[in-house]
Amino acid sequence: MHTPMQDPKFDESRNPNIPAAGYRWIELRQMAVYLLISAVGVWLLVEALIRVAPVLVSLERERQWFGFVGDIIADEYTRPDKGLQDLADDLAQRMQLPAGSVRVYRSDKNTVNAFATFGGHIVMYQGLLDKLPDEESVAAVLAHEIAHVKHRDALRGASRSLLFTLIVSAATGGQGNADLLIGLESLRYSRNLEAAADAAAVQAVQSRYGNVGGAVRLFHVFEQAEHEHGHSHTPQWAQSHPDTAERIRHVRAIAAQQQFPEAPSRRPNPWRNPKSSHAP
Repeated sequence: MHTPMQDPKFDESRNPNIPAAGYRWIELRQMAVYLLISAVGVWLLVEALIRVAPVLVSLERERQWFGFVGDIIADEYTRPDKGLQDLADDLAQRMQLPAGSVRVYRSDKNTVNAFATFGGHIVMYQGLLDKLPDEESVAAVLAHEIAHVKHRDALRGASRSLLFTLIVSAATGGQGNADLLIGLESLRYSRNLEAAADAAAVQAVQSRYGNVGGAVRLFHVFEQAEHEHGHSHTPQWAQSHPDTAERIRHVRAIAAQQQFPEAPSRRPNPWRNPKSSHAP
């Protein structure tokens, strides 16, 4: 009598190509460690490249490359201002920048802002000048923007943004939340640059005036502007600048540490429009 042959069975747990359940968690942990090390390595590489960029591209070279920016900025509403330029030159010297490192423009536009861009070009808007109560607070704005020039923030920021965009896009294929990740990292980096520029401005204002009152009054102006236009409820991690109240605390902490006094204004703001509602 013939016994029917049974189908052979293989114990899949003994298959070397299919790891046991316990090993799957080990593999997942190994993969997580690998991804973490890779992310840290990429971050360190980007930071190293950004630190090298200002060395490879000198400020003089940057001015040569981006000299055309001044031609773009200057228009019927924006022009060089000798008074602001003289003040900026004095502050730049105190901040140990070579002569001619910055070029200041005054815009007639009613925008409450100022900015520094490639090549040491700085724009001061009349809307901000009209709100500043004294020369010392004007100097605080200029010193802050000059610090961005000294720290090469335009070059570093643009280079960093480009590198992170390339790396994150390559890692994600440009899908998912790549833009969100890049944007949040850029905002975090921007807040750090702003805090460093604030610290440098405090030192420059103290050097010129013997006190840091102008820097504190500057941020009180920003607080008042926020109050007038409604305080932003945007979370801190989604903002390009540190919180204004935090900036005031930061300035005062530096002043306390360095024993810099905070004194009232002694010099009027000569750039304020007499017709401005903020003029005394």
